[in-house]
Amino acid sequence: MSFLDKAREKLFGPGPEGEIQSAETQPAQDKELVGYVRNKIEDVRGQAMRVAHEGIWMTNIAYLLGYDSVFYDTNLRQFRPASNNATGGNYLKKNRVHENILLPAAQNRLARMLKNPPKYDVRPNSMDEDDKEAARLGMEVIDALWDKQQINRKRIDLGMWLQQCGHAYIGVGYDDQLGEPLIDPESAEIMGYEGDVRVDVVSAFEGFADPLAKTFEEAFWFARAKVRKLDYFRTRYPERGNLVKEEGVWLLSQQYEMRINTLNSVGPSSSGTAEQMKGAAVEISYYEKRSEKYPNGRHIIVANGVLLKNAELAVGEIPYAKFDDIIVAGKYYSETPVTHARPLQDQYNRALVKRAEWVNKLLAGKYIAAKGHGLIQEAINDQSGEVVEYDPVPGASEPKAMSLPVIPQYAYSETAEIKKSVFEIFGLSEVSRGQLPSASIPGVGINLLLEQDETRIGIEVEEHEHSWARVGQLILKFTDKFVITDRKLKTKGRNLEYQVREYNGASLLKNFDAIVIRGSTVPNSKVLKRQEVTNLYQQGLLGNPSDPQVINRVLGMLEYGDIGDAWKDYHLNMGQIQKTIKQIENGMPPVVDPKDNHVMHLKEKNDYRISEKFDLLPPELQNLLQMNMAQHTQFLVGQVNPQLAAPPDLSPETIMAPAPEPNVAQ
Repeated sequence: MSFLDKAREKLFGPGPEGEIQSAETQPAQDKELVGYVRNKIEDVRGQAMRVAHEGIWMTNIAYLLGYDSVFYDTNLRQFRPASNNATGGNYLKKNRVHENILLPAAQNRLARMLKNPPKYDVRPNSMDEDDKEAARLGMEVIDALWDKQQINRKRIDLGMWLQQCGHAYIGVGYDDQLGEPLIDPESAEIMGYEGDVRVDVVSAFEGFADPLAKTFEEAFWFARAKVRKLDYFRTRYPERGNLVKEEGVWLLSQQYEMRINTLNSVGPSSSGTAEQMKGAAVEISYYEKRSEKYPNGRHIIVANGVLLKNAELAVGEIPYAKFDDIIVAGKYYSETPVTHARPLQDQYNRALVKRAEWVNKLLAGKYIAAKGHGLIQEAINDQSGEVVEYDPVPGASEPKAMSLPVIPQYAYSETAEIKKSVFEIFGLSEVSRGQLPSASIPGVGINLLLEQDETRIGIEVEEHEHSWARVGQLILKFTDKFVITDRKLKTKGRNLEYQVREYNGASLLKNFDAIVIRGSTVPNSKVLKRQEVTNLYQQGLLGNPSDPQVINRVLGMLEYGDIGDAWKDYHLNMGQIQKTIKQIENGMPPVVDPKDNHVMHLKEKNDYRISEKFDLLPPELQNLLQMNMAQHTQFLVGQVNPQLAAPPDLSPETIMAPAPEPNVAQ
């Protein structure tokens, strides 16, 4: 900015929005808002508690990558040996015996936490059929977005962040760059995109919460800091994105997170954060809860001194959900098993190194010889027919092989005990790792051991279920507000039923009460579950074992994957039945063919007759269903006894006639 521009700004203030040329020429209130957000981040960044935890997180990540006997020095910003006699030094040295027992334990625990995805349910706002249908639509919207956003894959990142840092976040928002392109029919130019709800994993390094909060619900504000390329700002914020200039990483959390990408199992890479920050800046997205001054809260986005956005919260609440690993009451930063297993990893590798040194020094054998024998090391080799020469010494015996000490058994049992202790810290018993403690343990005993492990991991997944419920609620709220144009919802039923219908945010009718069914994410043994289901099925407790419906339901409970081909006829019949029910609901008399499966038609339509949906139908449609069932009954009777069969009266007058009054006397 020139001298004249500075003078003009002091006299008249900054010009209109279009004349802003840099961060310095922004209006005074914008600069004040940028400073306000920056101060909030600085308050958290400067806390010793936050700095200490970031050092723990970096050390945990290093151990999972194969480091040991090190810690991350937040003052020097580098890894240092944990003690003077550490075997690892700053990184893993070549030819050093090492076994990483933390990584497979973390992977095993991760697999247990992610074994079962959450099962959603949406509760309607009232007993009206419209609200019930909107609630069912809400579940389908969540399931569709779950696949579209690949949340199952993102759950892996989330689970590893939990074990590395103790906590992480899931953020929900609306991205106007997603979805199908909007094309101008006249010019054929792309005018933009439909936009869609977006779900992202946010690491502990990126998240900054109110320092006075002990839980996420208590936090008055939350901010996310993310390194972005300058092109991102220009495309995402066309009005002021070009004002964002390249900056260095002034936020230590971002320096640490960027350094993670340069770590490997051999040592830190020579490339630093300076190279990664070329053409980039730190975007800070600040969220503030509702207050008397700001009834709908605030959402402010800044980058390198430039105010990019100042608006209300999109859905009236902070659009994030916090996930914790091991909760400690009164502590915002949760714990992780990796932190407490690191000393055992160090001791384990020290024992391996000692054993390896013994093997290297003594495995080749030792000889005892007098000094005057003149026996040199090269005198003994591995050649066949070797002649060992030595100088005889009066009064001394000839050189002979030395009796070597044996590695004590406790040197091996110690490593086994250390491994067992590590698995205990991670909550993994022998049964969870696929090892049978004893061949004499009965099946009931194995079930008890598995239940013990499930109960322990259930503490974490119980908390995660509440967090996933919040994610589902946020998905529905963002869909309600931002999905204005009609979208296609594609679903596939169990009975080869494919359905494509259109919906928008208004179709949800404000039914946002999404919950996760309790216990749906608890890991369990499929083998034991299948055995129990099979026993119940064989005993007839699930219904008639020969009933195709019961068999189909049991196969679904056994979770054998896609079994549609095995029951193709049954599924096709069910699809036809559902189609005829839809026709009846629309007032269209369905065509009944003599070759239809009349038994299944009568069974399913009778179930529909005693449901709430039937009570909501007008009388003429209820009569239409009754007449359709009567027609199937006539055909069924005709198959059994053709002499008793008579074609039913399906004239419009009969169909639309009111139902006869029931004869109470009969």
